[in-house]
Amino acid sequence: MAPPISDWQVDLLRKALDARGLTSMADRQAAIETAAGREVSSLRALTQEEALGILNQFGQEPPKRSSSGSAWDDREADTWIDRL
Repeated sequence: MAPPISDWQVDLLRKALDARGLTSMADRQAAIETAAGREVSSLRALTQEEALGILNQFGQEPPKRSSSGSAWDDREADTWIDRL
């Protein structure tokens, strides 16, 4: 039987999920399950080998950021200051 995920791998996976802006448990679980290719009840259900594979996948894909950092930068309509 494959060794279970280690604590440092759990920490890295959580940081990788945070970097992708995945905050809800459903989004986080979906990302892990997609990368693992199977249903996963929790990070602790992964093996060390699966965790390394997922971390490798996450490392190859740039984090998906929906915003550029601020509400001001992400505004869609011009403001009076833009029209000056």
